[in-house]
Amino acid sequence: MLADGEFHISEWEDGVEVWVTQMGPLMNMNTAFVDRGNGLVAIIDPYDAEAWEAKLKQEGLKPTHLLYTHTHRDHAAGFPGMMKRFPELEVWGHEEAKVPNLLGNVVFRKVDFTNTWNCAADESVNWSAGSISLSITHSPGHAPGHVTIHGHGVYHAGDLLFVRSAGRVDLPGGDPKAQQRSLIKAKEILSSLPAEWRLVPGHRYDDFKGKVPDWIEVGDALKHNYFLANITIPR
Repeated sequence: MLADGEFHISEWEDGVEVWVTQMGPLMNMNTAFVDRGNGLVAIIDPYDAEAWEAKLKQEGLKPTHLLYTHTHRDHAAGFPGMMKRFPELEVWGHEEAKVPNLLGNVVFRKVDFTNTWNCAADESVNWSAGSISLSITHSPGHAPGHVTIHGHGVYHAGDLLFVRSAGRVDLPGGDPKAQQRSLIKAKEILSSLPAEWRLVPGHRYDDFKGKVPDWIEVGDALKHNYFLANITIPR
C-alpha cells in the first residue's frame, strides 16, 4: 500500500508513464499520465498541490492538464493551489459538473474549467494530448457530470467504483437510477479491457484478500466487486 503522498510510477508499453498516488485523510487516489517527450502531464483529481509540485519538480516536470472526475470538495481540494502555482493549466471536466445551483453546499467546490466534455450519460469521447490518449465516459449518479477515465493500462473510476463497492448516491445531486446505468456501462467497458489492467478507485476504502489495496486488476474487479459481479448487462 502507498503511504500518504508516495508515488508508484510505471511505464505503459507505448512509453506513457502512469503515476498513482494516495493523498489525504480520505485516502484519495490520484492518477497522472506523463508524456516526457512532449513535456505533458495530465493529472486526475490532484489532492495536494504542494506534494504534486514537489514530486514534479524532482522529476523535472510541470503539470499541463487537470482532469476532473467530478467536483466534490475532496476531489477538487488541490485546485486552488495548482492554479496558483501553474496558472497556465488546462482544466477539464464534464459540462454538467459545473453545478452552479449546488455550489452553496459544502460537498462541492467551484472548479473553473477551461474546457469541458459534453457527452451524454453513458457516452464516451476520446481525449488526447501528445502521446496521451484517454477515453472519457460520462458516468453520473454519485455526482452530476461524473466521468470515468481509462487508457494506458488504467481505468480510473473516480467515485463510481471502489475495489469492492460503489460510490454513494445520497449526497446532493446524487441519482440512484443514473448510478445504476453508469455501473452497467462500467461493466461493459471493463469487460472489454484486458484483465491485467488496473482499476484505480477514487478512494482506497475496501478490503481485498486481507489488505486494503491502492488498486485492483480489472479481472478481479469483475469477479469480486459486489456491484460489477451482480449487475446484469441488458441484451
